[in-house]
Amino acid sequence: MAGELNKLARLGFGEYEAKVFLALYKGSVMSAAEIAKDAKIPRTSVYQILRNFAQKGFCNEVTTPTKQLFEIIDSKIIEDKLEIELTTEYKQKLSSLKKCFTDIKPLYKSKLPAEYKTDVELIKGFNMHKEQKFLELVKKSNKGILIMNRFKGYVSPSLDAESKNLFKRGGYIKSIYENSTDFKIKIDGKWQDVTKNELIKICEAFAKQGEDIRILKEVPQIVAVFDETIVYISLFDENILPQDSTDVIIKNKKFAKFIINLFNIYWDKADTLEILKKQLND
Repeated sequence: MAGELNKLARLGFGEYEAKVFLALYKGSVMSAAEIAKDAKIPRTSVYQILRNFAQKGFCNEVTTPTKQLFEIIDSKIIEDKLEIELTTEYKQKLSSLKKCFTDIKPLYKSKLPAEYKTDVELIKGFNMHKEQKFLELVKKSNKGILIMNRFKGYVSPSLDAESKNLFKRGGYIKSIYENSTDFKIKIDGKWQDVTKNELIKICEAFAKQGEDIRILKEVPQIVAVFDETIVYISLFDENILPQDSTDVIIKNKKFAKFIINLFNIYWDKADTLEILKKQLND
């Protein structure tokens, strides 16, 4: 009994509500007095609960010449009603959450004294949050982006919408990718391992869409520079799990210039796609 009560409590039932529900659920047609006796709670507490259950459609009220009776409705219908109720409540809370933080976002650290403000932001936690932050920087870019990156996980051979929008705004993307096949691509609807030829094909697809690309034997760190002012660094260490890693955003023009100069050194050392294709065919 206690197990069932706890499960109903996790769905939002109060203690008395859960006891009344189980008594009614196990019975057939019952009076309030019978339900109170079976649930072992005061009869005065049962009436309001039964009225609420009837309003929610969990039970039917059966009127007889001598007493008011209550009958549980079909179990599957109750399950469906609870699912709809919980789903609706979740969507309303999620909507309220998003609206709340949209409204209060301008207040974030708005009273922070100037001497404590920093141009460095650390991002830890879920990869989803890191990706969203990166896409925000792409979305706000107008001049162009320099990226030093390695393909990981599952890669699509098409650019994302924000990169395409950047090209439409007249911006550029220059990318240095690592000469590695440690990722998968979708071929004929299936995710498959990548060969060197397929790596080149992916890069050629990006190049046709406007990206300027070179390939480096090994990328030392994942880094991007946005509009020559903002540097995004995704610190990489084989011994640290991705969920424990830290990304860094530095908003400093002089530091960005330093990283751009460093990027250009690696750019000059990297191979063009033509050189890589020639090496593969030799």
